[in-house]
Amino acid sequence: MSFDLTEAQCLLRDAAQRYFSERHPVSRARQACNAPAAARHELWKELAEQGWPAMLAPDDLGGSALGTLDAWLVAQEAGRHLVGLPLVANMALLPALCTQLDPVPPALRNWLAPLAAGSAWYAMASLRSDGTAFVEGAAAGAPVLACERVEPGVLRLMRCAPLSGSQGLDPTMPVALAPRLDSLEELDVELPPRACDDALSRLRLLRAAEMVGAADAALQAASQYATQRRQFDRPIGANQAVKHRLADDWMALDDARLAARHAAQALDEGAADAERACLAAQLLAVDGARRTVQGAIQVHGAMGITWECDVHLYLKRVLRLAALLEAEITQADALDRLWDIAAV
Repeated sequence: MSFDLTEAQCLLRDAAQRYFSERHPVSRARQACNAPAAARHELWKELAEQGWPAMLAPDDLGGSALGTLDAWLVAQEAGRHLVGLPLVANMALLPALCTQLDPVPPALRNWLAPLAAGSAWYAMASLRSDGTAFVEGAAAGAPVLACERVEPGVLRLMRCAPLSGSQGLDPTMPVALAPRLDSLEELDVELPPRACDDALSRLRLLRAAEMVGAADAALQAASQYATQRRQFDRPIGANQAVKHRLADDWMALDDARLAARHAAQALDEGAADAERACLAAQLLAVDGARRTVQGAIQVHGAMGITWECDVHLYLKRVLRLAALLEAEITQADALDRLWDIAAV
């Protein structure tokens, strides 16, 4: 299995990096904290014009039929630039499910159409055991989409009315906490049990990509600050306690990237070790990203906890995504599952 990117993947990564740098720098993410829903809908149209929300969907459904690693590269750049829309969750769920079904149910085609056309995104709901739902990307005109496994091989999709969003832990992403979701439409999607597992693993893997992107931006900011901030007539980055920490954080993120490339290829190829690879990638991403953003705050010192410094925004993005991932499968459960797989 090769860990090198193809020429097409390098072009995709560079195009995503260039687009977000020009059209959605971190300064725009700051403005989005209090931006009206209309501004977010305009951004979603731009993302759809790039073809990213439906990039995993088949060509005949308005997609590009690209692979999980391609989506991972875009998701990483979305995290790096703190995109305030649930792009990653939207590209990971409905489009990927459509590739597993032949024929694709008419209802699922209808649900995918506005996403691919750029007329609407889905605010993604994470259902809790007490019946409440945490919704990311909540805004007027954005229907809520919830997904749960009701039995092995069956995913239930629920399309619900839009909810008004407000600021949560991550101020760049509008969220809502719903006491309950009133479903307008429901669709049970029957898949082979393995395909059902892969669909949920792909969603978690792309969330991890967004997390790694945000952490990498924080690391770059910390590295730059360490060369500029001077104490005792030399940059603070000259001290081993600082530069070794930055190097260790770089290695942690690089490990997460390599593990994710393996996991993405395993998912697309239907490899036997896909579940193990996805669990390992998630663990490395959560651990590496969390320690990196915390380290970036420490390198910045008192500056790191001011509103004017961007690092706290990366920290909040990583912590929100880590909470979402660990709400689905905790670190302890992931490690337990890895031990079970290794014992077989």
